[in-house]
Amino acid sequence: MSLIYASGYVITRSEEFANASTAILNQHFSTPRFSAFTSVNDCFCSADSFNERSIYLIDTQTVSNPMRSGINPVHEQGDWLAVNIDESGFQVGDWILNGFSGVVMKKRCLEQLAPAVEAVSHGELWYSRQDLSKLAKAYVTNEFDPYIAADDFAQVHSLTPKEKNICFMILKGLNNPQIAESINVSVNTVKTHASSVMRKLNVHSKAELIARAVQQTSNSPKNHPMNGA
Repeated sequence: MSLIYASGYVITRSEEFANASTAILNQHFSTPRFSAFTSVNDCFCSADSFNERSIYLIDTQTVSNPMRSGINPVHEQGDWLAVNIDESGFQVGDWILNGFSGVVMKKRCLEQLAPAVEAVSHGELWYSRQDLSKLAKAYVTNEFDPYIAADDFAQVHSLTPKEKNICFMILKGLNNPQIAESINVSVNTVKTHASSVMRKLNVHSKAELIARAVQQTSNSPKNHPMNGA
């Protein structure tokens, strides 16, 4: 089984976890070869080209968030997985917004490492349906307004009117065929505009777009009018 990555890294300060995780990953994948490091800075290369994509597995039990080392996964090349996550206090939206393509929970970590890497290598998110359902509930309980979110995105990221409309319908929860039917265009046209929206916002999936929108609109002045206004 061959992945798209030129290299794979497990960042951990636990020698036991380093040995177990790299053994599992190298048994499942002939390429890339996974290596263990104790610090993100020891293996991260911001100059990686698009043809030399890497994947980074951060052991959250022993290593802090890469942003504390000045590395923001949202703006960097490669894919990022947070592993050994404690369920207590876990917030799926925080990890998506921090640029992680998935999380692997502590209780089944070694068992799920290879499937998680495989999924992420194909552009998928590795979050449980239960966690994404929690995000959807927050979407509702926070009185999320997709129109406000799309309007804010349009102003900040220079979306065209067509892109803003597509963004709005994505945030309403419509899929590509439903959007195409509602505005009488082809599905390919919808995909083109949706890809442009996500590129401008630097997000990689509809789930990430929604998570960003939930956070943005909850902080928007439009959702918090002044008293007496």
